[in-house]
Amino acid sequence: MGAINPNVAWTKVDVLTSSQRLAAEIQVRGRLRETMNDPESLFHLKNVSAEPLLPGSVAVNGVPDGLFNKALICGIRTVEPEPPPPDQVMELTRRYAMYQAGTFMVAGAAEFPKAVDTNMHTEILLKARFFPLYDVTVAVMGVAGKTWTQPIIWVNRDHMVALYLG
Repeated sequence: MGAINPNVAWTKVDVLTSSQRLAAEIQVRGRLRETMNDPESLFHLKNVSAEPLLPGSVAVNGVPDGLFNKALICGIRTVEPEPPPPDQVMELTRRYAMYQAGTFMVAGAAEFPKAVDTNMHTEILLKARFFPLYDVTVAVMGVAGKTWTQPIIWVNRDHMVALYLG
């Protein structure tokens, strides 16, 4: 497939589901944003390991191949941060954002072009199924000690219970 499309690559990711935190490599075409927001319902992972977050969840280690349903992914991030898109020349501003899903919360910041009116911020975030939050703390609700920080996570708007912008 790489011979047909040279932009296909395998990238290490952390994936959050409602019951597990996965470490794996995802097949990405271009950038993670395009892969997660394309119309395909599944994506391909390899070298999958999973840490259970809730009682009854299964731990897995080094599974060579897997297909995952995008609709059931709560959040995803690349382990190595992606560089900004080459066409991004506009100045950005950050705004506090807290995203709440059924089983976890993400607190951090959302980025918007400075020229955009704040009344449009929610619409901009929710336009795509997955949208990024920056410099975040992720907390699994109801499980003591299951929090972590990371520079970026793409959260799934379809799991959203609430989004608060400060």
